[in-house]
Amino acid sequence: MSAVTHKTEVGAQVHVDVPVRRAKPAVRRVVPHRPPTRRRVAGAPRVLARAACAPRRARLSLVWVLGVASVACAAVVGLGALSNAVTPSVPEDTTVVRVKLGENLWELAGRVAPNADTAAVVERIRELNGVDGTIQPGQPLTVPFQR
Repeated sequence: MSAVTHKTEVGAQVHVDVPVRRAKPAVRRVVPHRPPTRRRVAGAPRVLARAACAPRRARLSLVWVLGVASVACAAVVGLGALSNAVTPSVPEDTTVVRVKLGENLWELAGRVAPNADTAAVVERIRELNGVDGTIQPGQPLTVPFQR
């Protein structure tokens, strides 16, 4: 604060404390500009460094791709051959049974060989007896039997 003296209408001098306004500091606006650059030294070689981004991947060779494809193909063919090699087991022992009332070949196959593949047992019953169509209750049939 500063003291300022000024005259009044009466002519007497009055001492008055008047606050001094201080100027606000000027806000400098930063204008984006390009960073300063150095001049190129005459005669200096121009060397560019490699970018530090993602590393360069090696290209896949055709031989490598064909090798992986042939191994995969061999694995698929081999597994397919193994799946066909395992046939459902149908019991070798046979016995003669009579068809019950209301029973069909599927139910009969499930009754005489419960742990075997039902479709294979039905096919074997048809081969053994020459049955193509329907069966009659009480009809004797030779069937594969599992103990």
